[in-house]
Amino acid sequence: MRTGEIIEDTKELVEIPSWSDESEAAEYISGLVGGEIDEVGNVFASKGSGGPEIAFISHMDTVPPSGEHEVRVDGGRIYGRGAADMKGTLVAMAKAFEDADPNGKLTFASFVGEETDARGVKHAVSNGFSPDVALIGEGTVGYTEEGMIDVCVAHRGRRECQVVVRGIPSHASQPHLGENAIYSMMGVIDEVKELETPEEEIYGEKVRGSACVTQIESKGATNVVPDRCQITIDVRTTPSHRLEFDLGDKTKVVSDVPPMVTEDERLIKGVEESIEFVTGYSPRRIVKPQTTDSGFLKEAGVETIVVGAAESKEPHSNNESVSIDVLEDIYEVYRHFANTY
Repeated sequence: MRTGEIIEDTKELVEIPSWSDESEAAEYISGLVGGEIDEVGNVFASKGSGGPEIAFISHMDTVPPSGEHEVRVDGGRIYGRGAADMKGTLVAMAKAFEDADPNGKLTFASFVGEETDARGVKHAVSNGFSPDVALIGEGTVGYTEEGMIDVCVAHRGRRECQVVVRGIPSHASQPHLGENAIYSMMGVIDEVKELETPEEEIYGEKVRGSACVTQIESKGATNVVPDRCQITIDVRTTPSHRLEFDLGDKTKVVSDVPPMVTEDERLIKGVEESIEFVTGYSPRRIVKPQTTDSGFLKEAGVETIVVGAAESKEPHSNNESVSIDVLEDIYEVYRHFANTY
């Protein structure tokens, strides 16, 4: 068991700010696994040879803290921005990578930019990164029962869209001489509210898409009828339906994170058996509402599955933390899977 090292290394990694610049975190992680840093800042390390090639996937960036960045250990948990999402799991993956004796090739990869533009995974895929299977270390704990490590076999995608409506400006004292872009946008917003969102069933769980207006903007003088209005729409997509639409004068897709569904039953059962071997309980299959880098890997032909130590309520929270007991278990799960798959 590597508990002491997992705690200390997680604390040290969490203490490194990585919400705007991941370079220092990349150097630290590279030192943990004896890895190399690529052109965009991703860390890679490999051991073994032949097939199947297993990849342990994490990301090193975090969202900014809501207040002072404090790191501490208290009550069997590690606290600090990124402890749950996902530096604790990253360290557990690194230790499992170091200790595993795989039948084929085992690769450790930690990406930059997961919380923003996904530039890390996109760069890796475009440069030929293509393991046979990939374990994504995003959190899957407590979705069905407190403290239980679940197995994520699917998640929705996310598409961010911007819609622009044009109007005709006039003096606000004579609004009838113009065409108010904000008023016109109100009709577009009503259309968004009435969009028919797709629903499908994945491993017995119903998954529904969604569309939600999250921002509205109309700049200009306060005494002028606005001639431009823009909204941002957060669109959640299902594996089979991407919810296409064309609204207003111009609709632009700003970002698009693909959905994911695990279709390899051997991969699913392999992870489930490793969890049961380590914990003694039978894990359950879940569908996460959030997106992960696995969508891009799946789109590139890599069979992926998501399993990690963070509880569903912890990522991005004001007092983010991760359980040390679960980190111990997830380390053993990763190591067992690498040795037996």
